[in-house]
Amino acid sequence: PSISPSRHRHRHNTLYSSASSDDDDATSTNSISSMGLNELQTLLRQAVSTEDYLLAKKYRDELADRVSTGAYRPAGTSDSKDIDRRKMKRLSWRGLGTARWLEDRLDALNYKFPTTIQINTFEAVNTMLGALEEAMNGEDAPTTLEELIQRNANVGNMGVIISGSTGSGKTLAYLVPMLSTLSDSLFTRQRIRVKAEEDVGDVADDLLARVAVQTSPTIRGQGRKQVGGGGGNTIATGAAMSTLGKSGTDVKSPLALIVVPTRELGVQTALLLYECVGGSTKKTQTEMPGLANMFKYKGPKGVKIGCVLDDEEAKFGLKLQTDVAITTPKYLGKLIRDGDIIPENLRVVIYDEADLALEQTPEDDLKALFSDADDERNFSRLTYVVGATVTESLGKLVVRDGILPEGKSFIATATQFAPLSTSDADSASGDTASETRTASLKDLGLCLDPGLRHERVIAPADRGMLCLVRMLRKELQEYDEAVRKANAEADADKGAARKQIQRPRVVAFFPGEEEAKAAIEPMRDALWGEHRLCVLLPNIGVNPLEIMEQFKSNATSVMLATPNSVRGLDFANLTHVYTMYLPSDDPREYLDLAGRVGRIGQMGSVSGVGGRVTSILKTEEADQMDDMAQELGFTFTDFHYDDVASMGGMSKGPEATEGAGNNGDGDDSEVERMRRYLEDTITLLDLAEEPEVDLDAVAERASMSDDDGEYDDDEEI
Repeated sequence: PSISPSRHRHRHNTLYSSASSDDDDATSTNSISSMGLNELQTLLRQAVSTEDYLLAKKYRDELADRVSTGAYRPAGTSDSKDIDRRKMKRLSWRGLGTARWLEDRLDALNYKFPTTIQINTFEAVNTMLGALEEAMNGEDAPTTLEELIQRNANVGNMGVIISGSTGSGKTLAYLVPMLSTLSDSLFTRQRIRVKAEEDVGDVADDLLARVAVQTSPTIRGQGRKQVGGGGGNTIATGAAMSTLGKSGTDVKSPLALIVVPTRELGVQTALLLYECVGGSTKKTQTEMPGLANMFKYKGPKGVKIGCVLDDEEAKFGLKLQTDVAITTPKYLGKLIRDGDIIPENLRVVIYDEADLALEQTPEDDLKALFSDADDERNFSRLTYVVGATVTESLGKLVVRDGILPEGKSFIATATQFAPLSTSDADSASGDTASETRTASLKDLGLCLDPGLRHERVIAPADRGMLCLVRMLRKELQEYDEAVRKANAEADADKGAARKQIQRPRVVAFFPGEEEAKAAIEPMRDALWGEHRLCVLLPNIGVNPLEIMEQFKSNATSVMLATPNSVRGLDFANLTHVYTMYLPSDDPREYLDLAGRVGRIGQMGSVSGVGGRVTSILKTEEADQMDDMAQELGFTFTDFHYDDVASMGGMSKGPEATEGAGNNGDGDDSEVERMRRYLEDTITLLDLAEEPEVDLDAVAERASMSDDDGEYDDDEEI
């Protein structure tokens, strides 16, 4: 299909261009203002880590302006002349009201600054507790969420919708406020548990050991084994035993519940929470945690994290003491019926990847969790509905079903926070309407990081796998060439630092687990010795947790997956995403898979080459991508199938043997390249369609011939 230049801007002259932006251009005012939020926050952290504070100030000021633009201003405050008194204060954990111990812990874990979606989520909670109104009127507002809670004991139930692109920091956006609001309760539980051990006495001379167990953070799962141990690579160290203010003397019932759609996301969330409450995770037995070691931790000791993420864990339930429970919709109903989770005692409820998790939750379980009346609850409740693809329809659903309280809920995105409105017409009118910026659910528009590079290849029906392998191999060749060039430049300039170049790390998406499973064997054969491949199949695969950890630790470089199998998972330093189909029925799915190469921590197209998203499509899907590009607001580059399919053939010109010397290595490499090229053509293509044979019909005709006596042994068939 022809591509209109006005619709699709071709930003790259070659298939695999390597952008080399001048430093002055990349830090100019115009360039900074054109950056996406994720790229801007990445560069701010990089500038601080290299102690380039003048450059960091540029990024900080731009970030402060953008956050301030979307900041909600309560009606009736004195802040009426576009004066944002919290413009700079909200850019730090302390300014947001994070518990002091948690602020120190986040710094030790290298989460030195909150991201914009974390800022807006925290500010939404602060607003519901009245902190912003007091601060904007010049009053002495409490400095932490704990103090706010104590001053607002009867605040009632609250809710926040957190909607942001993949990699924007949504997990910490709810974990940090959750821990800050539960801080007092967690300290109280620590004292009660230690006192109980002291009351038992020291008859067996084991008091110190028992106290050490009670004050060590714990993740229970895998049949009461530490989550992440066993077959996985991540080791969770620590003991393996067992009002939005104080929670009384109960130390068994969970204070918070986190519901996730997949086991893998549950494990990832548990490990991050475990680190936040003083635990240490490491990839090897000898790895040192540095500043993140548990001995420098000043927060509540012995926080118990209970995970029920598979059938084996569901047999045990949460019979031991649990502070934070993590489960999937499949086991939520059982935990409530067994009394392991008491809905009226929950202080915080979180639905992560909410569009999928809510869809998986039976209606009866949702009613059991959320239908209790206000006078039946023992405490106020704060509910978070989180996802990269939270939409208007989902927002209306959660309000209608009573998951979020209408009139006491906020929307927090990467660019704004504002009260939740379920109707287009707001009740505000007159001067109040002009002062109050109310966001409707329509403000939850689909967002896509502007630093991404979108590409399309239209391939014949049986040529998609060939395109994928050729492009993967070409990408690796260009990486090798870039490394050789960087090494040569460093050798020529003895004083220059050796340039670090990211090796290709790729996720290839398939429409279903069966398709991904069928692709792994031919792709592994074709890329043998070049890429290490894995396939993540939670439903039909083997050891999905181990495969997830291997990819995270760079033991493998190419992962085959489906969009749902990697929902919410954090894979750092991805360079490329391929999709072997187009989710035209649900553009949110494209938003999620494309966002994997636009996370905070990865360079965008202004300061670097930008993450790449390549769709390898059938001819009939071409027009559908035109429509999706218009709907999501991105442009893409078209590549011809013939150009992609011919990659890896015999090189032409003198560059084929450049640097090979006179020993014939260049010729040998060309022979090896051509051999692989021909192998791909044979193994990845269906050269001839096998005719469909109806064996039952053949057998029936043979039987009829025998019955008629017409068959002769000497007759030629």
